[in-house]
Amino acid sequence: MNGRPEQVRRRKLRKRMAELGISSLLVTRRENIRYLTGFTGSAGVVVLSGTTTHLITDFRYKVQAAREAAGVTIRIQKNDWIEAFHELGRRIGMQEVWYDESSLTGDTLRKLRAPSLKLMGRGDVVTDLRKRKDQREIQSIRTALRRAERSFRDLAPSIRPGVTEQDLALQLEFLMRRKGARRAAFDIIVASGGNGAMPHASVTNRRLRRGDLVTFDFGAEADGYFCDLTRTLCVGSPDRKQREIHELVQRAQQAAIDAIGPGVACSTVDAAARDIIAGAGYGDGFGHGTGHGVGLMVHEAPRLSPMSKDVLEQGMVVTIEPGVYIPGWGGVRIEDMVLVSEQGAKVLSSLSRGWNVAAPRRTVQTIKKR
Repeated sequence: MNGRPEQVRRRKLRKRMAELGISSLLVTRRENIRYLTGFTGSAGVVVLSGTTTHLITDFRYKVQAAREAAGVTIRIQKNDWIEAFHELGRRIGMQEVWYDESSLTGDTLRKLRAPSLKLMGRGDVVTDLRKRKDQREIQSIRTALRRAERSFRDLAPSIRPGVTEQDLALQLEFLMRRKGARRAAFDIIVASGGNGAMPHASVTNRRLRRGDLVTFDFGAEADGYFCDLTRTLCVGSPDRKQREIHELVQRAQQAAIDAIGPGVACSTVDAAARDIIAGAGYGDGFGHGTGHGVGLMVHEAPRLSPMSKDVLEQGMVVTIEPGVYIPGWGGVRIEDMVLVSEQGAKVLSSLSRGWNVAAPRRTVQTIKKR
């Protein structure tokens, strides 16, 4: 397919709309709007009807929309987008429109109703397309990863007794921004000592002590796409239990990576990691899912958990992040990003999974399916 990535995506979406019998589609999620048009403004909706894509936004984004949304008809609202939507519907003779029933409030739906327009709610068709990344998306994710990894290596000399979790988090975000990220992907987690027993601990002013385990969960941005990485390090030399659990989590993560491939149930990948941790007697200390998709959102489909109904497909990018958390002791989590390829799993991240941050793994590791 030729054309800008957004134009190719719109063609794929229209093909899917035809298969589902959708004549017109209203898109309201910001991530989906960016995915389909390239528009990065904070206010706008998209309507796909016939062969035309309409972007409704306000005066603040008139120039920006024209610059970013190639091949899209820009409509500037006079009052609110709902009024502009109804005006558009009358102009093009729209009789019914499908919408993502999870993205609109009851009040918005009430305002959208009109005697001559049938509203049809269904699942999010665009988000379903976003599960499978195209080459430009994969390259943006790789760029985000390189920014995050280089920043973490630069941070390594500062990880020492006496420094606070807050100082390390601020320094890491500064490093990622300095390397080109517009923002951190999420609030950075630096969880030291007993705080590591909380998977999503908030950063505190606790000072690192010799012998502490410290979990860093962080991510950078590139072209609107994110990455998500976690490493657990020791301040000084780890003791026997710390080594034992760190090695256990590494084995569990590798087992999950080895299980990845097109057509594999996400619950199967989760079980590959979970069974190893449970078999070592730490099953109660692993209470979250093994991974999730990453793209324009840090957490998106598919989900890798015991309850997941998702199935892996070629082109998906997911995290693999098992962990063990013990109240009063701390925790260990290791997280990498993996591309589902025709051959199996392609590990996109390059940071060492061991204690030495400065020692990179190979840039790309491919695990072939047997």
